[in-house]
Parts: sequence; C-alpha cells; structure tokens
Amino acid sequence: MIPFADALASLGLADTFDMLVVPSGYPSPKFVNLVVRRHGGRAYLFETSAARPDIAKSVADGLSEIGVERLDAVLVTHCHGDHGGGAGRLAERGYGAGEHAPVYLHSAGYRFLTHPAPAYLQETYELFLSRAHWGMLDYGAIPPAKMRAHPMRQQFAEYFARVPKSWLHFVDRGRLPDDIEAVFTPGHSHDCVLYFDPATGVAIPGDTILCTGTPEDPSSHSFVIPIFTSAGQMYSMAYERYLRTIAGLRQFFRTRPVRLVLPPHGRFAVTRPLDWVEFASAYFEGLYSAFRERFLPAHEGPFRVCDLTPFIPSAGAHRVSTPSHLGGMLCLLADEGWLAMEEDPDSRHLLFTVRALPPADYVTALVEDTSSPLDEYRAAPLSAPSVTS
Repeated sequence: MIPFADALASLGLADTFDMLVVPSGYPSPKFVNLVVRRHGGRAYLFETSAARPDIAKSVADGLSEIGVERLDAVLVTHCHGDHGGGAGRLAERGYGAGEHAPVYLHSAGYRFLTHPAPAYLQETYELFLSRAHWGMLDYGAIPPAKMRAHPMRQQFAEYFARVPKSWLHFVDRGRLPDDIEAVFTPGHSHDCVLYFDPATGVAIPGDTILCTGTPEDPSSHSFVIPIFTSAGQMYSMAYERYLRTIAGLRQFFRTRPVRLVLPPHGRFAVTRPLDWVEFASAYFEGLYSAFRERFLPAHEGPFRVCDLTPFIPSAGAHRVSTPSHLGGMLCLLADEGWLAMEEDPDSRHLLFTVRALPPADYVTALVEDTSSPLDEYRAAPLSAPSVTS
C-alpha cells in the first residue's frame, strides 16, 4: 500500500487519474474516494458520494478544481449512499435541459436510485433486524416509533437524488463504456462490481477492498473486510458470495494485468492486489478456526452469533462488521446441515445448535475454489452513446 498520489505517479498515471476525497456522510468511514479518469478526450467519474447539498458542493468544487465541468459517464460500484447517492445530479452537471451522462451500475441495486425513500425505509428496519439476529438487541422490545425516528433515517434523508430508470445502464446487461470492464463482486451488497480499465491496469473495487491506516505509520497499514449489508436468511448468501468473490479475484488478479487498485475508503492504493486476497482468506479462515477449535468445545447448548465475539482474533475484527460475517458463516453452515437454526419469535435472535462437526478445511476450500470464475461484463457490440437526451 502506498499513498494515491505516489502510486499514480510511479505508474505514469498522474495526468490520467485524479482522486477526490469528499465527505461520505456516514459516521464511519467519514470520507469516500471518488476517482476521475480522463483519457481519449472523455471524463469518467467512479463513485459519487451522497446527494446531500453540502456533500454535493464538495464534489462539484473538486471537479471544477481539476477542470472537469461535464462528465461522459458516471460509474457506480454499488448503490449505497456514499457511492451512488449523487449519481443523478452529477450526470446532469454541465448539460443542457433534458440531457445527461449515462449512469452505469449493476441492475441488482437500482431501486436505491429510482425509489430511494422506500428503499431506505426498508433499510432502517433491516438495520434493527440484523442486530437482533446477531443477539445484540431484543427486536420485540423496540417500539415502532423508535424505528421511525431512528437517527439513521434522519441522517440519510437527503442521501439520494432520485434518478429515472431510463437514465440507468446496467453493466450486467452489457451496457458499459467500450473501454471499461466490470466484474461482479457481491458480498458487501448484492450489487457490487469492480471496474477495470485495461488500458491503464487500474481497478476501482467499491467496498469489496478497503484500506486503513495513516501514511506516517507503516505499522498501521492494513485491509478491512466490509460489513455484509443483508438481513434475515440472506446472510448465508452474502457470506458465500463474498468468499466466492475472494476466490474469483484471486484468479482475476493472477491472470489480468491489474497494476493498481484504488479503494473507496482509506488513504492508500493497492499495488499488490494478491496481498488483499491472502488477507481476506486468512481473516475468514481465522473466524472459522476460532469457532470450530475454540468456541465449540466450550458450548454444548444453543448459542447466538454474539456469543462467538469474545473468541474472535483481533486482526481485522470490527464490532459491527464481524458479527455480520459470523452470522453469514453460521447461517451457511445451517443451510448445509452442519448446524440447526431457529429464530426466537419475540427477540428475533438466531439460535444455533451443532448437528455435526464441519470439516477443518471448510472455509479454506471455499476461498481457494477458482473453478467458478466471477461474472465479467463488457460493452455489448452496440454500446450506449456517451450522452443521452
């Protein structure tokens, strides 16, 4: 990992890419890195941050400072507010009435752009539900008024600017700029993609790959595994998909000329992407080993997700993200018959009991399985025009 400016300069890309660091609007991480690519007379923006007026002004000012008044494409890695909330407004920037740049994204998440209010209403309830499933709160004891007035809903009320569906170009249907590729990398959310620029060897991974640390302290440099933003029985799918993403990116980084990865959070570029693969693999293997070798021998009866937390090694662990990973792991083990799972109808806690001891290499087999490559998307023969009216 090295600072963005140093990484781009070392590869002769300082005139091709600009990094705009703007507020995310979230309590954590507080900033998001937008990537501007200028090549062949076209300007692309990867990620947008939120539509909230103060954040939108930061983005607009940043674009003006580097001389970009109009975009030829807006590319969203996934439809969370800090990545795609401002897509519609930025797509219109610099165009006349009725004109706009195309907005590219995976079709699985577009409801956050076309109908943001009901989408985030559902997200608020899932926020409570997920924490109840992990055993961190009693869902039945939360009055509906508290859910309706939750600070998350108030804070994110202006996060998304509504975008007509006709503006959206779905990368999984071959609607991409002709010089950009996309790779489906679900897990953090159901619609995550990594964008790849073959001409420069630069990848923009969304929240799949995250960095942490300060440039002044090399010992602080590390990766972070993102939270799985799925509730209910979708945990197992998020977990399985993210481990498949790790395995698929192992193969992708081995076979494609990826010279640089520009994460959306943190202050570093990744020059050796296979280092992330090894970190992510070791993290999930560590969670599983702690569960199988340390936790199970001490617990015979039903247990909750949060009961595992004291047994988890500190490397890479996070007080909210890690329970989502543990929940996904346990739900998948239950799906495959190794565990029994019940849901308490009042507290909504998920309760697990062991049916049979799963194999020691269970997770290793998942993160090393490269037999099913990730879906890759390229522009269809008749790609969309750069400007739509």
